[in-house]
Amino acid sequence: MTKTVKELADELGLSTATVSRALRGDAHVLPGTRERVTGAAGDGLSRERRSSAEVRGGKTFLIVAAKLTNPIVLGFIDGLRTELEKENFRTLISLTDYSSDAECDAIAYAERNGMSGIFLLNAIETPALISRLKKTKKPVVLLNRYLGGIDCDVVMIDNYRCGYLAAEYLIGRGHRSIGHLAGPDTSVTCRDRTRGFLDAMKSHGLDGTKFLYYGDRTWEAGAKYAALYKSIDEALRPTALFSTTGLMAAGAVTGLRGEGIRIPEQLSVIISDDYSKSYMPYPIDFTCFGRDPLNMGAAAAQLMLSRLSTPDIAPRKTVLPPVLSEYNSVLKK
Repeated sequence: MTKTVKELADELGLSTATVSRALRGDAHVLPGTRERVTGAAGDGLSRERRSSAEVRGGKTFLIVAAKLTNPIVLGFIDGLRTELEKENFRTLISLTDYSSDAECDAIAYAERNGMSGIFLLNAIETPALISRLKKTKKPVVLLNRYLGGIDCDVVMIDNYRCGYLAAEYLIGRGHRSIGHLAGPDTSVTCRDRTRGFLDAMKSHGLDGTKFLYYGDRTWEAGAKYAALYKSIDEALRPTALFSTTGLMAAGAVTGLRGEGIRIPEQLSVIISDDYSKSYMPYPIDFTCFGRDPLNMGAAAAQLMLSRLSTPDIAPRKTVLPPVLSEYNSVLKK
């Protein structure tokens, strides 16, 4: 038979507020009172109340992500949940739509509710977020990127190598005039991929900035690149393109096909982060230097669990190598 908090309070001669605080592990409740409440509750407390108590009692992690439209993010979350559930931890998800203010609010929510820790999947480096992270006493693991303004546990792919290897791959197939569809400068991952691309081009004596275009990671940014490509004299157009995201590549290729440009016969395309197919009327399998999101999520969970067991160790960074997926979007010259 289940009990409500009020029924439990009446049984013990306590206020409902005291019972609620005791169930969520509030440190301001006397240990003896807390033991009376939890002992009396046993398995008779309703499932909803037990779940709430577990969240507030520190058996739950908060996963903070920008959106759930990206299959890579879903892979991160699956990897996290699978590992954490082995240790009987629950997870909650907070979506921020790439808002730093929303990230700060999510951290505050985790603190108020006594959660065990926080995973930040798409952190946007702003003074407000850095300041908030420096104040929190909750363990934080950054997944998929690092923040230059603070030392935290981090699990990420080697994004510099993604860009470097993408350029090397195209150069190795005979391309010398290569365009780059870069992401916003506010994104650490995009900055690192662009830096790797430019360094590889420079090492071969090639100009990586000649056909460099900065977008905002959206399909529309790719479509604008298609218009830019079309405006270049046909004899001077690049023969290959490296896009930092699959979504921008999808917009570019869709726009180029609409102008009669054939992929890869006239323009070879290589990317990082392939989540393009849902956005393309005629999908293409992009050759990609990307990541294994399930393994990255699992590695982040393990890092967090290790942090809980040894909270005083120095921050650690786990950097995983890029994984190459070869398909039919690159043509040898």
